[in-house]
Amino acid sequence: MEAEIYFAEGVSPQRKTVTDLDTVALIPSNFGELSFLIGDCKTLKNQSPITRSFWLSGLMGLLRAERGIVLLTKEIERDHKQLSSNMNVSLMSEKDFEILAKKTTTNYKLVNSALCDGDTWDKYFELYKRFPHLENAVKYVKNDFWNISDDKLKLRKTLYTIRGIRRELNPDNPEHVALLIDLISLFSVTLNRVTLDIFNQYLLPETKENLSRELKIWLWGGMDQYLYWNKLYQIASNKGNDNEIELPEWDLFVQLIRQFLEEPYSTSRIPLLLREIAFETMSAHSSDYTLSRQLATKYSQAAKFAVMIASYVCKAALLPKDFDSLISEKLMDLQSF
Repeated sequence: MEAEIYFAEGVSPQRKTVTDLDTVALIPSNFGELSFLIGDCKTLKNQSPITRSFWLSGLMGLLRAERGIVLLTKEIERDHKQLSSNMNVSLMSEKDFEILAKKTTTNYKLVNSALCDGDTWDKYFELYKRFPHLENAVKYVKNDFWNISDDKLKLRKTLYTIRGIRRELNPDNPEHVALLIDLISLFSVTLNRVTLDIFNQYLLPETKENLSRELKIWLWGGMDQYLYWNKLYQIASNKGNDNEIELPEWDLFVQLIRQFLEEPYSTSRIPLLLREIAFETMSAHSSDYTLSRQLATKYSQAAKFAVMIASYVCKAALLPKDFDSLISEKLMDLQSF
């Protein structure tokens, strides 16, 4: 998908777009992480290929992306390609890209996915024109999420965004359901980072209480930040020192992470599954697509985790129970034969 990039710490009353990207993507690694890739396929007149690579390399640093791709129509000098490669940027012509795709994914042209339908993408990002109250949520999916480098803030803000539109969503409207599932997909991206950070530090905390404490400190950016925000919360809520700042349905969230720690690498397979289901939900020909069933079958634990995430989000965001039932049914149907 494409995204507009802005300076998140800017002082302008309204956010100013500084540039845009044709592609932002997350790719599961062998160690359960989601590697961030960005790409572009535009070159200004009289601009050399390597200049575009320098530009993309700068954006990679800003967005903390691991790899970049620049796709051009013309042939490219090999020195430009080699220098780009040294910056983790793949500089390719359209012919090069076709070869790359064939060599890395043999059956890539046979993928039967709702995400490959450009009309559905257009329909999705124009959803706010039919439902103006959903504009901020659509913009969050398209742009805001990708401009936030702090995973902890991403997690909290994604849940806040879902909670903010809970009264605007209708479970009988496929487009509303699709938007919710896609937001849950983004939430699952942040859960992957939480799970791996906890797993890499402790493997599995000894008790639920220890895990709860560590999660609170992690989510608010370390002990100093946690104590600061917790004090503000206690003052603002007038609840005294016996209450601590935490996500909605905190016990359920802790249990969710505890479950993920049993098979942490599976969390990297959840976002694509949920996004594919979201786009199938928007399509008039959803039964024609097979990718979601293939993913749910191949990564059955990820599908089970997706059910748990959807259930948590629906409860934490105070959504009608119909949403939880609907999404769970979609996921379980994919695993039935």
